[in-house]
Amino acid sequence: MAERYDGMYNALIMHSLHREQNRQFRGHFVDYRAADELYTHNGIANKIISVPAEDALASGFRVMEGEQESDANGALGSVLEDLDVDKQFATALSWDRLYGGAAILMLANDGGTLEDPLDEGRIKNIERLEVYTPEDISFTQDYLYADPFDPNYGKPQYYTIVGSLGNSFLVHESRLLLFHGATISNYYRRMRNGWGGTVFEQVQEHIGRYIEGLRLALAALSRLSQGVMKLAGMKDVMMNENGERILQERLQLIDMYRHLENTIALGVDDSFELKNLTLSGIKEIVELFQDALSSATSIPATVLFGRSPQGMSATGKSDMENYYNMVVRIQKRTLRPNLMRLVYLISLASDYSVSLPENWHIEFNPLWNASEHEIAEVEKLKADTIATKAQAAMAYLQVAALDPTEIRNTLKVSGGFAIDDSLDQKLLNAINDMGGE
Repeated sequence: MAERYDGMYNALIMHSLHREQNRQFRGHFVDYRAADELYTHNGIANKIISVPAEDALASGFRVMEGEQESDANGALGSVLEDLDVDKQFATALSWDRLYGGAAILMLANDGGTLEDPLDEGRIKNIERLEVYTPEDISFTQDYLYADPFDPNYGKPQYYTIVGSLGNSFLVHESRLLLFHGATISNYYRRMRNGWGGTVFEQVQEHIGRYIEGLRLALAALSRLSQGVMKLAGMKDVMMNENGERILQERLQLIDMYRHLENTIALGVDDSFELKNLTLSGIKEIVELFQDALSSATSIPATVLFGRSPQGMSATGKSDMENYYNMVVRIQKRTLRPNLMRLVYLISLASDYSVSLPENWHIEFNPLWNASEHEIAEVEKLKADTIATKAQAAMAYLQVAALDPTEIRNTLKVSGGFAIDDSLDQKLLNAINDMGGE
């Protein structure tokens, strides 16, 4: 008789197929469609991309002249709000993390077309900003700067952009603010038409393990109470040519009566029992997958999963500091160059009354503000330091290592106290006059 397989074979095959499907998160390059699906339909994946991008712009920025705020901030803020800069730049940063790049098209009124180099001396205003993904932008070797003495030598001079309605148009690079994606080798960048790496490529295995961990945890939950049925003569039935069909019909009949009548009809030698399974350890395993994903993305579990800090005396402060450091790197390396370019062009526009100082720069506002408790701790630390210095000065005074005038001079230099030394100078002059006589 030919060897046969029972229904358990099919169950094993389906389980293996599901495990193979999870391998889509493994490997290297994540194409645009896979990134779209993950970003759109998975809340955690969406937060990995969008939360750092939004936080990079949440606190805003200021134009500074040295250490002082520039007077241009008032008029500039109004223009930036009209252009919806926060939303457009947050979108560009999100696409930069998701697709490995992005571009913002500045529709500036300078009397030229999109194909003309931007005439900075004739800018009237900037009508709006439009964001495009790498999939919408391309260039050819014919559009590269060819002059070896040009600072842009070898870079694209023109880009072809595909609009939302499928229409394509040519744009000069001076009208674009480009985001180049994560750092990758020149080889891979050439393979991607000049665009960089994505966040999902760096964390795809961790995302896959987390999703698989949740699926298995849910499967374990569904089997918390497992029915075990022993059917007399099952082996002999399965050896029959129609054995699998007979067994399936019998199980379906038993299951139907169980659901309809809450009764199980069994033979004399058959048996049925419910075995309760334990879920101990599953929560800890899922949290390990969460921690691994948080570590790979530099986003704390408190932000990514809404989980409270764990461990004795845990506050999550160090995790948040690491996260803010990552956001600051995004601000400095990716956001600041394009913002400075936009602010500079706004200052040249004749319709805007934005006058930048000669030496200016952009400074981002702090990502977090100290709580009242933290401020009180800092003030207490400062007061304790002053008290320690005062005790040391008193000790020096008692052993005649310093005199009161020297201590007063030290306080004056160190700051923090209003020292009126006008009387000291009068006394010193009087003493000198007496010595002269």
